Amino acid sequence: MGKGIMEWVIGPQVIGIIFIIIGFIQKTWPPKNINSFYGYRMPSSKQNQQTWDEANRYSARYMIKVGLFILIVGIVATILLNTIPMPARIRGAVWYMLMLASSMGSAISMIVSTERHMEKSFDRK
Repeated sequence: MGKGIMEWVIGPQVIGIIFIIIGFIQKTWPPKNINSFYGYRMPSSKQNQQTWDEANRYSARYMIKVGLFILIVGIVATILLNTIPMPARIRGAVWYMLMLASSMGSAISMIVSTERHMEKSFDRK
C-alpha cells in the first residue's frame, strides 16, 4: 500500500472501526453469564445477572455509537491533515496523538458512561 492509502486505512478511523466491530459482536452475541473473559467486566456489572446483562447491553450500544463518531472524526482528520501543509514529521506526530487520544478517550468515555448508566439504573448501597 502506498503512503496515501495508509493514511486512509491507519488512523483514528481504525480505532472507530474496531469499536464498531467489538460493539456489534457484543450486541449480537452478548455474554450470557458473568465471566472474566468476555463482556463489560467492571465490579458494577458483576454484582448479579441483571447488572451484567444491562452493563453489556449498554456498553455494546455505546461502543457502536462512539465507533461511528471516531470513524467520522478520523476521516475528517485525514482530509484536514492532507490539505494543511506541514512537515511530514509533525504530520506523523499529530497522527499518532490522534490515534492515542481516540483509543484512550473512547475506552475511558465508555467506562464512565456505562458506570453512570449503572448508577442511574440500579440502587447502589
